Amino acid sequence: MTNSNLPTRHIVAENIPQALWRAIKTVWTDGLPMRTQYDRQNEAGQYIDPPSRDARVLIEVKDPFSDPRYSPISFCERGAYIAEIMGAKDHLVVPTSILRQVIDGKELEAKQWPYTYHQRLVAHPESSGGSFNQLARAIELVAQIPYTRRAICTTAVPNLDPFLTEDMPCLRELQLRCVENEDGSLNLNATTMWRSRDLYKAWSDNVIAITFWLQIVAQEIAAISGRPVKLGSYADFSCSLHIYGQDFGLVGGDQAKGLASFFDAFPTDEAFVNRSLASEVARDLEVIPQLEELLTPEKITEWRFPPEKQSTIKTIIDRLKTGQLRA
Repeated sequence: MTNSNLPTRHIVAENIPQALWRAIKTVWTDGLPMRTQYDRQNEAGQYIDPPSRDARVLIEVKDPFSDPRYSPISFCERGAYIAEIMGAKDHLVVPTSILRQVIDGKELEAKQWPYTYHQRLVAHPESSGGSFNQLARAIELVAQIPYTRRAICTTAVPNLDPFLTEDMPCLRELQLRCVENEDGSLNLNATTMWRSRDLYKAWSDNVIAITFWLQIVAQEIAAISGRPVKLGSYADFSCSLHIYGQDFGLVGGDQAKGLASFFDAFPTDEAFVNRSLASEVARDLEVIPQLEELLTPEKITEWRFPPEKQSTIKTIIDRLKTGQLRA
């Protein structure tokens, strides 16, 4: 890049793994070198990591539930992350009053979180000290008026988040829109907006978990509207979609360390898709076992899961096993 303008790119793909490969290729090739607040430095204050590669990117996945759905690279336990997105760890979020103390220098204890995406969408903190379920209202709106553009939720708390020493939410907005089909059914299309996104290590797992949640949203829209609801396309826009400099060895390779590049392993999007997992395979190999592990005594103690959160996890497992939900 020879200028100082952030590039803006648009990617369209049939499924999640194809979208991920194309996004990595695009940002690696076209991304603007930029420093981040997470670049490592030595004792002398010199940077160890090269600048990230960064771009504004809109990604459209035509059918997020088409197989294969699970990419061959992941840096989290996807079953556990699905449980988190579904609200299983909302009890770890501290009250707003404590977050205001964090602004003044108070540090959160282990397993105390400033937010989860689920909490911000279904129990958004109000200045009065209460909370508001934005998602429930968005579902009501789009069930009543499928073509509404007002079924939108935000995670932002503008007078709080920018002052936190903890990271503010990367996910900023979720919008639900429905297209009416000739047979009277609805297609739920969802769009998300992100302020910042780790492309290589987080993007696909974010999308898997969020689209998993959208199945529940579609079912709730159907229950209110009395109309069948199918899941349509998913799109997200990242104001900063980046590959961190510390991950360049994984993406671009590092001969000195004997690391082959991502593109050596997967020279085309077809090669990447061919190594990806169908949802049923991932369900049995990863998702259900990881969800069941959360219900072991050790994990219940570690995460302090109250009975209602254990019930949330059990319900997800049961609905996966009975085919009411797809992984």
